[in-house]
Amino acid sequence: MRILRFGDKLPSSEECGCGLEHDRTLREVIIGPLKESLEYILEYGVDGPFAVFYDKVTYEVAGRFVQRILSGGGFFVEGPTYEEAEEKAEKVKGFKTIVGVGGGTVIDVAKYAAFRSGANFISIPTSPSHDGIASPTASLFSGGRRISKKTRPPIISLIDPSILSNAPRFLKASGFGDLIAKIVSLKDWQLGRDELGEPYCKTAESFILKSLRLMVEALEIRDSFERIERLAEGLIYSGVAMMLVGSSRPASGSEHLISHYLDMNLGRRVPHGIQCALAALPMALYHERYNENWWMDEYDWMRIRILMERAGIPLTLKEAEISEDLMVKALVEAWKIRPNRYTILHKRKLDPVEARKLLKDVQLI
Repeated sequence: MRILRFGDKLPSSEECGCGLEHDRTLREVIIGPLKESLEYILEYGVDGPFAVFYDKVTYEVAGRFVQRILSGGGFFVEGPTYEEAEEKAEKVKGFKTIVGVGGGTVIDVAKYAAFRSGANFISIPTSPSHDGIASPTASLFSGGRRISKKTRPPIISLIDPSILSNAPRFLKASGFGDLIAKIVSLKDWQLGRDELGEPYCKTAESFILKSLRLMVEALEIRDSFERIERLAEGLIYSGVAMMLVGSSRPASGSEHLISHYLDMNLGRRVPHGIQCALAALPMALYHERYNENWWMDEYDWMRIRILMERAGIPLTLKEAEISEDLMVKALVEAWKIRPNRYTILHKRKLDPVEARKLLKDVQLI
C-alpha cells in the first residue's frame, strides 16, 4: 500500500502567492488493494455511518464488497443527472460519509450529494476514465445539457490498480484522453493570464505538468498494472490542481468546451476523455498558429496524435462516429457555452470554412 499525502502538505494561498483559495480538503490518496485501504480508513477514524453509492455494474465490481466492509447503506445511481443527485442528497441526510464506488457517473452524483448534505466524501474509482476522482466539481446532465456544479473534493481517494486494470479499454482510453487535453487547457489558462490578467496559480500549474509527465510515462510502459497506476496518479494530480484554484480552469479549456457542445448535440454519449482528446488535436494546431506562448517542442499537434494512437483513442471523426458537420459547428460555436472563460476560441473565433480546414489539417477528416 502506498499513500500520497496532500492536505496540509499543500501550500496555502499565502505561501503560493496566487491569491486563489487553495482548498486542501483532499488529505490522502491510498494506492493498493481495496481491502487494505478500507481497513486503513476505518482505523484512521473516518466517521460513519457510511452511504455507499454504486451502479449495477460497479456494485458487482466493488460496491457490494465496500458496503459489507463499511456496514454502509446502499444507493443505486441510475445516471449522472442533476435531478437524481438532488434526490440522493435528500435521502442521505444523517450519513456522515458518502462513498462513491464507480466511474464518472457514480462519483459525480455521490460527490454532489455529499456536498449538498454536508457529509464527507470518499471516492473509490472503478475505472480511470477522467480526473473527477479528486476534483471539486461534479459534471451532471440536466435537460440534455452537461452542467458543472462546484462541490468539494473527497477527503480520501482509494485507488486499487487491480480493479482499474480490469476496466473496459475505452474507459482507459478516455482517462488518457482527459490528460492529453491538459496540453491545451493549460495554454488556454495562460492565455487568459497573459491577455486578460486572469488569476493564475503556479502550484496548480506544477500539478498539471506533473499529470502530463505521468501520462506520457504511462504510455511508454508495457506492464498494464504499472501503466494504469501512473494514469490514475496523473488524473489525481489534475484533480488536485482544480481543487487548489477552486474551479476547473487549469484542466478545462477550449477542448472541453467543444466536448460539452458534442454532449449537447450528438444524441449519444462518447466517453468524455475521448471527445476532449479529439478536440485537443485541432485546438493544438490552432494554438500553434495564433498563440506565441504555445509549447516550444514538447507538444505539437503531431505529438498529440501519437499520444492518442498509443492510448487507443480514435484518430478520425469517422472512427469515433462523430459527423464532420457537427464537429465544424462545435469548433465555431463552442465558445458561446462559457463566454467568460477565455480560450483560443474566444481570442480568434473560427468560421465554418476555417474550422473544416483545421480538421483536415490535423487529419481528423
